[in-house]
Amino acid sequence: MITRGSLWLPLAILMLLATLSFWIERSVQVTANGSPATRTDPEGIMENFDALRTDPQGKPHYRLTARKLMHYSGSKLTELESPRFVQLDAEIGDVSAAARQATVSSDGNEVVLREGVVVERTARPGQSAMTLRTAQLLVYPDRDLLRAPGAVDIRDDILVLRAGAMEYDARQRIVKLTGRVQARYISGKG
Repeated sequence: MITRGSLWLPLAILMLLATLSFWIERSVQVTANGSPATRTDPEGIMENFDALRTDPQGKPHYRLTARKLMHYSGSKLTELESPRFVQLDAEIGDVSAAARQATVSSDGNEVVLREGVVVERTARPGQSAMTLRTAQLLVYPDRDLLRAPGAVDIRDDILVLRAGAMEYDARQRIVKLTGRVQARYISGKG
């Protein structure tokens, strides 16, 4: 025989579950509506990030690595700590860019490297290694374009250049220096 008292236990459990479900649903809705916590906290964090982009034939085009990647869903921006961007090209040599911080646009078409930016071009037969230093560098990976909107210092084995700004088109292999440009040729090397 079932007593009325034994029916209350399942009903109490069901009420507890219904209350818990309602509380979880309300918590999720508040977070999705943009509570202050979601605006400052990253949606996702990855450590030791490494991404390789290839062309349609599968040939490596560029690699982007970082010690830490943080993605924010509200702004759709991605921030990187200790990023390193390497343009891979067997014909003209690899070009790498590293910094302390970077931001990647929501569509991935622009990477802004900041704080202690160093760009290095590998040495090739008949061409020495080159180093560029600047405070900020804009990288447009799909366009093979690098832009430094501020002062740059460029050095290789035979030349030291300083300029107010720089643009490098990797496809055409053209470097445009603007602002006050100073060049010093180092003789006796090469």
